[in-house]
Amino acid sequence: MTETGFRRCMATGLLVHLASQRLIVFNFLMGIISLIIGGIAAIFVGLTRSSFVLLEQLRLEHTYYYWLNLHGFNMLIFWILWFEVALIYFVATILLNAPLYSIRLGWLSFILMLIGWLIMNVMNITGNSIVLFTAYIPLSAPPIFYLGYLLFALGVAIAVVNFFLTLYKARIEGKYTGHLPLVTWGAGIAAIIGLVVVAHGVFALIYALLFSSNYGLKGDVMFYRWFFWGLGHSAQYVNVTAMVAVWYALIALGTGFVAAKFINERYARIAFAMYTLFVVPGIGHHILVDPGFSTIFKQASGSVGSHFLSVPSMLHALALLGGVEATLRASGHTSLLGWLKKIPWRNPAISGMLLSMILFGIGGITAQPQTTLQPNLLFHNTMWVPGHFHLTVVGGTSLAFMSLSYYIVPLLTEKKLMSSKIATIQIYLFFIGIFILALSMTWLGWLGSPRRTFISYEELIEHNWFTPAIFLGIGALIAIISGILFILNIILTILVSKKASSATELLKGLISPIEIKDEKESKKTGALVIVIILLVIIMLAVYFVSFIRLEGLPKIW
Repeated sequence: MTETGFRRCMATGLLVHLASQRLIVFNFLMGIISLIIGGIAAIFVGLTRSSFVLLEQLRLEHTYYYWLNLHGFNMLIFWILWFEVALIYFVATILLNAPLYSIRLGWLSFILMLIGWLIMNVMNITGNSIVLFTAYIPLSAPPIFYLGYLLFALGVAIAVVNFFLTLYKARIEGKYTGHLPLVTWGAGIAAIIGLVVVAHGVFALIYALLFSSNYGLKGDVMFYRWFFWGLGHSAQYVNVTAMVAVWYALIALGTGFVAAKFINERYARIAFAMYTLFVVPGIGHHILVDPGFSTIFKQASGSVGSHFLSVPSMLHALALLGGVEATLRASGHTSLLGWLKKIPWRNPAISGMLLSMILFGIGGITAQPQTTLQPNLLFHNTMWVPGHFHLTVVGGTSLAFMSLSYYIVPLLTEKKLMSSKIATIQIYLFFIGIFILALSMTWLGWLGSPRRTFISYEELIEHNWFTPAIFLGIGALIAIISGILFILNIILTILVSKKASSATELLKGLISPIEIKDEKESKKTGALVIVIILLVIIMLAVYFVSFIRLEGLPKIW
């Protein structure tokens, strides 16, 4: 008999608290709305920085920074954080068969985030806050812009506190025993880093608010930049940690939980915990080119600290790819790399996880030169940087979140996904589009094209940037088409798809059954070889090429 206020999931058998489910759905839908707004803005930004120079053709060049702001905030902050709030509620309630600690706190969080979201989007659309994502002082937006920023951050902070209180209540009420589920553990680590983000954000944004309000502050630029990147840098590792937690969810869901037994959970938990140790010391790579900090301090934080952050990501890559290999070897595919052919590439969870890992890995490789002073001097304010974070945040985090959405939406709505085939096509299109887009940006950065800057057609031709700009436009179009497919598939599932009558019908096309024949054959040697080749050798190649180019520049460098 189901407890009052709960329903039992037909697919997993878990209890779903209905009031908590409503909060999860509303936060998720706000993420989708933000994705739509950011995607519309992406059309104007991407096709303007490409060879199509869209806004120039429309004679709307003056609106470029409006669209850039709208795109950046909705994609990098709103879509990601709305989804992450939905995620932490999901893993704290449904995975633990527990209600949210406080539904009232949940709705307070939602309302504060919504007010902040509305303020910032209105300011961005009207062009009253074109200070861009970093909002560096002495550049200044109207005070209400910073107030909106703070309200949204406060709403997120309340959601995180509600999450931890839910874990505490579930523990003392005996909803779970032993360790937290691995995905909940990973989300918990992300939430801990989230509190660090809020603490830094309060300092930076209140300081900027007082500065813009003319309260007599002179505006210490270095003070602001350090605390801002305590917000901005650490927030990206909230995304990274949440993304990795989603990877573990995807490998379990896509194989009907068969692969979960081949994941070394203790190893994965340690790797998650390492993010909390290294995230703050790695802030400095964002200020390597700022003369206001000492060289020793910048290199200790920006270089050494940032290199440490690569370690847990490498460990997770080994754990996840090793889990796939061990599962397939145990099912009868025992050669060093022969198991690769048997990966269920048409499965949205497995393909989404692996393609997300590939894009994130390449993004991490392109980030490493930025953590060393000399290459950073060359590429810091060029298109190389958005190339890097389009690989990590868009290609890695967003692709992982999209892939998980194909499972969470059916589980929450009890409706069969509108089309699992379109879901798989969308995942591959997104991978291809972001891959082309991001590498074209990196190519432009290599050639010296500046980031966050309107570039005219004449400048593309004059500086020999036209060819990579063509590919940028192609990649942007493919990614935009993929985004449209994702939105349509999710919305049609919610509005049109019929209720499923059984677990088999609900998850049809989303699970690839794997029969385990001999668990003793579950080796992970091939995964180790692949990770070493892809990450270590390519990373070294990028470093050597960067330094070779540096040597060819005038000695003033």
